[in-house]
Amino acid sequence: MRKNIVLKRKILILTVSAVFFSLFNGCCYITKQSIGFFRHQSRAVRIDKMLAKDDITPEQKKFLLLVQDIRMFAMDSIGLKRNKNYTKYVRIDRDYMVDVVVASRDDSFNLYRWWFPIVGSVSYKGFFDRRDAERQAQRIERKGGYDVHIGRASAFSTLGFFSDPVYSFMINYSVYDLASLIIHEQTHATIWIKNQTQLNEEIATFVGDVGGLWYVRDRFGENSEQYRAAVLSKEDYATYINLMRSLYEKLLALYESETSREHKLAEKELIFDDFRGHIANNYDSLFRTPRYSGLSQARLNNASVAARMTYNLDMSLFHELYESREGNLAAVVRELAGLKKVRKNHKEHIRGLIDKYSTCTDRQ
Repeated sequence: MRKNIVLKRKILILTVSAVFFSLFNGCCYITKQSIGFFRHQSRAVRIDKMLAKDDITPEQKKFLLLVQDIRMFAMDSIGLKRNKNYTKYVRIDRDYMVDVVVASRDDSFNLYRWWFPIVGSVSYKGFFDRRDAERQAQRIERKGGYDVHIGRASAFSTLGFFSDPVYSFMINYSVYDLASLIIHEQTHATIWIKNQTQLNEEIATFVGDVGGLWYVRDRFGENSEQYRAAVLSKEDYATYINLMRSLYEKLLALYESETSREHKLAEKELIFDDFRGHIANNYDSLFRTPRYSGLSQARLNNASVAARMTYNLDMSLFHELYESREGNLAAVVRELAGLKKVRKNHKEHIRGLIDKYSTCTDRQ
């Protein structure tokens, strides 16, 4: 499911630029990932054709109809881009899409970065083959001074350059998890600001989470089992993110202190131990579902913590904008889409929008 994956992460495989870049620059990585991408694309079947098959199971039919409905809701009610995303289905033999490598300095949150055509600089690198991800992680570790994390991505976005499909393992997702994932990825196809990984992921996370709940409430009602499950999921996820943010801030304070590298590395491990112990001793009072029960045994390092914060470091700003627009998510999406034309600090621009609309509300 979307939020019990070790690390929900996406790799933005833009195959048009990948093929060009590999042909003219001999880039083995992009060539290999392009092959993996095309392999999936070649197996994609249109959902309308799947639904017309006589041998489709009731479970498959329910899932595919749900995908179609979420897709239309994302476009009609939230104002996300109209394209052919999520009109195809791909069957694969595992429960996630790609393995993703993230690396950070071991005594700070300075992330290792890669550069790709069109998308620019990003702080993660995805692989269709787990062995390739492990080799990349080992190469970084051999440089010395890095923490490395290999996570799993349940989806990726091609930013609208190709028709992004749904995958067979998603049939097991809850309604909320499926809706928020599709809306998250479609937000990337609608809003993408070059060289702004953090901002892009925060925007997509916010729109996906709020939009997913919008969808469940609209289609099933606030008294439904689906809506109650979605609320519990969001509450537990908020608790998880608050815990991870607190851990991040504690580590950041350590790294910014005037102490030796040796002291920072030793203290870091103590902080991780305390965090795991806190979760183990207080899980039932912190969480309402068992979804995060593995957190007390999680392998933690700077890369895994920083990767999570890529999606959730500064979410309050987007909630403030949402409130200033009186809970109108479509209006928020329109405002955020305009960031592509902004040349100054993007978050300062968002704060200006909040002040603008809050002032208008006060005058009414």
